[in-house]
Amino acid sequence: MAQYFIRLDDLCPTNNLQKWVRFFDLFDQYQIKPIIAVIPANKDPKLLTIAKENPEYWQLVRELQQKEYIIGMHGFEHLYQTNHSGNLKANNRSEFAGLPYEQQEKKIYAATEIFLREKVKPIVFVAPAHTFDCSTLLAIKKWTGIEIISDGLLAHPYIKEGFKWIPVQLSEPVWKKNGTWTLNFHPETCSDELFNRLISFIALNYKDFSTIGAIKYQPFNFRSRLTENYLIQKRISKDFIKRIIPKSNLHTNT
Repeated sequence: MAQYFIRLDDLCPTNNLQKWVRFFDLFDQYQIKPIIAVIPANKDPKLLTIAKENPEYWQLVRELQQKEYIIGMHGFEHLYQTNHSGNLKANNRSEFAGLPYEQQEKKIYAATEIFLREKVKPIVFVAPAHTFDCSTLLAIKKWTGIEIISDGLLAHPYIKEGFKWIPVQLSEPVWKKNGTWTLNFHPETCSDELFNRLISFIALNYKDFSTIGAIKYQPFNFRSRLTENYLIQKRISKDFIKRIIPKSNLHTNT
């Protein structure tokens, strides 16, 4: 039997809250406890211009925490400083991957201090753009109490490099026969059509949504490493094909 989780990315003071509240209402209706990726000090220009700054932002985060939503540290400023794709080769942009350890450490420390000041305890780390490297993990281990990384490609949670990993594989509702699957949404850009599909999916499968406390983690063994390497190479190949073949050629009728 499959089990599901949901992660919402990019909670910040300048969100269009109407787009978020519809998710919160849906989750509360079915008692689903999502992962909320909270940006502690947002400076992303694309997110800064969505709406006026919410003076009650951190109160909102605390209220979500009180509802037992899983708070995630979503980087520090959500500013991409390198074109490094990180350990998982997810995207060619990163707030962390490729930077010297000292710079990454400062970011993680500053983010941690903000959460402490606001009396919010992040349970998981969520790297912006899914990009991080070994230095990121070292800084997290040194300065935070976070034990869980919300990322990865396998079909089950696992223990690796001193962390528990909950893979994030889906950007839309897809029924699975078995495995553990995280559905990842960005409320600011989620279409009504996609949201309605999520409503239908949850209505049919809400009993299969799990909680972090119920997760059973598997060792990251040789087979896990082979599978992860295969999936990473598959991702790299897919991205390479997209770059060298124009979209018009991909859709040409034959």
